[in-house]
Amino acid sequence: MRKIRLVMWLVIATAVAVMGAQLVIRLMDDANAPHTAEERAQTAQQVARDIVTGEFSLIDHRGNAVTDQDYRGSWPLIFFGYTHCPDVCPTTLGVVGLVMDELGEDAARVQPLFITVDPERDTPEIMADYVAAFHPRIIGLSGSAEQVAAAAHSHRAYYAKAPVEEGAEIGVTEYAMDHSAYLYLMDPDGVYVHVFSPTDSADEIAAGIRGFLNK
Repeated sequence: MRKIRLVMWLVIATAVAVMGAQLVIRLMDDANAPHTAEERAQTAQQVARDIVTGEFSLIDHRGNAVTDQDYRGSWPLIFFGYTHCPDVCPTTLGVVGLVMDELGEDAARVQPLFITVDPERDTPEIMADYVAAFHPRIIGLSGSAEQVAAAAHSHRAYYAKAPVEEGAEIGVTEYAMDHSAYLYLMDPDGVYVHVFSPTDSADEIAAGIRGFLNK
């Protein structure tokens, strides 16, 4: 009996010790975790640096085959969207135009790229007319469905076809595209630098870009 009680006490003591160690580890993890919005944003940026490669092989709005290598030496500012977008895309491209104006002479070092997520409808000709309405420096990029999917994957950009109305059958012309709405800034070597949020203003984006240009 005494031996059984001893074994039981040893089991209980071991369990308490393990629980205590787990608690200490959890507290240490919590202490090291980002708490402020700025710290969380920095962590998110670091994660993006590890997974965004920025590679693509597409067709520009002039009909030329291009890759991310063709924009080495500039600072590409990349947005994924589509020309039939009713709100986010024209708003964001309008902001990009304002950013380019705000940058002044520094704008010559930045290359805004608009990559469609709707290659079924967004031909190079349509992209050419669309981007011209926002700023002469914006280049529209399209391609095959496979090329667009690969470009989106390399930027970890989300998109998906969706019916215009709930329950409507998805067809060739009657659909919308759900998509993420971030602006990716790459450096002249094609390395991810920063992602700007849809809530960032033109002044904030221009200031952020200028900060990276002047480093």
